[in-house]
Amino acid sequence: MVQKLALGSGFFAMLFASQAVLTLAIPFYQMTLGVDPFLLSLAIAIPIVAGAVITPWIGYLSDHWQSRFGRRRPLIVLGAGLSAVLFGAIWMVPQDWGLGWQLFYFSLTYLMFHLASIIVAVPTTSLSYELSSEPAQRRGIMAVTTYFMQAASLLCQWLFPIAGLALFGSIVTGIQWVGWAVGLLFIGLMGLLPAIYCNEQVHVNHPIKTDSFWQSARELVGNRSLVLLMMISMLLLGGCVFAASMDYYLLVYYVSAGDVAEGAFWKGLLSSAYAAAGLASVPLVGWLAKRKGKLNALTWILVLSVVGAVAKWFLFVPGIGWWIALDALLCTSVWTAMTTLIPVLNADLSDEHSRSAKQPKAGMYAAVFKGVCALASIAALLASGLALNAIGFDAGLGAEQSGQTIISMRLILSVGTALFCVLSLLCLHYYRIDLNNKKLSAKNLPADKEQK
Repeated sequence: MVQKLALGSGFFAMLFASQAVLTLAIPFYQMTLGVDPFLLSLAIAIPIVAGAVITPWIGYLSDHWQSRFGRRRPLIVLGAGLSAVLFGAIWMVPQDWGLGWQLFYFSLTYLMFHLASIIVAVPTTSLSYELSSEPAQRRGIMAVTTYFMQAASLLCQWLFPIAGLALFGSIVTGIQWVGWAVGLLFIGLMGLLPAIYCNEQVHVNHPIKTDSFWQSARELVGNRSLVLLMMISMLLLGGCVFAASMDYYLLVYYVSAGDVAEGAFWKGLLSSAYAAAGLASVPLVGWLAKRKGKLNALTWILVLSVVGAVAKWFLFVPGIGWWIALDALLCTSVWTAMTTLIPVLNADLSDEHSRSAKQPKAGMYAAVFKGVCALASIAALLASGLALNAIGFDAGLGAEQSGQTIISMRLILSVGTALFCVLSLLCLHYYRIDLNNKKLSAKNLPADKEQK
């Protein structure tokens, strides 16, 4: 349990590292300092893309690091320390600089911070794969990390309101104090705990000669099961998140008739309902996986999400009131699956590859998953902006958005969510077929080769 809690603290730090900058950057750099919103979004996107490129290299390094402290611990210590300092530095931009130099400062510090956060995130995720290979224990580990991530997500939304408290004197000073507190305590200290308390368990013997990075990368690309699992992750984190991005606009410009304050209230209520339902769904998803198996559990969750997607058409309408919380009850389990079932399936593939190659592969598998999640978030962000322009959305019109624009938003939210869930079910179908073919091939091997 101590190791589970320490690992959960590491995932708590990881979520803050991925979300806290986005939570504070827009109100600080855009709304307070006046940086151009498009240039700011570009400055946010570039480090994430660069991180997705470097992530596999960090995974390979994490698998093959040779030191008396282990393979994962040195990278976690290095990454946690750098991340803590760099996160605080992001908000220390000089106020007398021009907007161009302030944007450059943000771009540089955020790029360094994001790369440092990857150095700690990949080995921490690898530890979650290697802490235990027993199915029930592995599900329990992912459940604990999900609890921590849900708690971090809920707390992260309060960073800017806390920074705006009168005791800080100004919003700039408040964000700087909050930034350093988050960096040192939540990202640095909590991110360091897995290196202190978690034991590295290696299930394979280190060979004399290890695979090169490019050979390992080719093996991952050729792993059909991994490709299908990452396609499911991309569809859910990219496609469904893109579709869900319409909910805020509908709550403001359709449900609340252009009243931004009222729409923000219902959005806050909906976000809180998702957080509460997410915490409650963790044991339910675990029970379903234990009772029906991981793949069957994921299938039922995706089917429920399709039902929830259809319900969105009838929930995001004027006068719905508190019934909007039903959206969270129907659709939150798919996000719980993304932090419990998908990592467990990825860890199982990692174990299988590590045994066959007689080399540790958890770092590469963790890196691929982290990279796909990063690219999916960028794809969802860009697709949302392009879609809003394509359907004719104009914030200046307020409640006078055209009927076609509102219909298009509703179709993206409802039909789009259903479509991406159905495509995920199709990928899951072929994932089952691929796993069954591998099992049949293993059974057909002679006994001595199968044992070998």
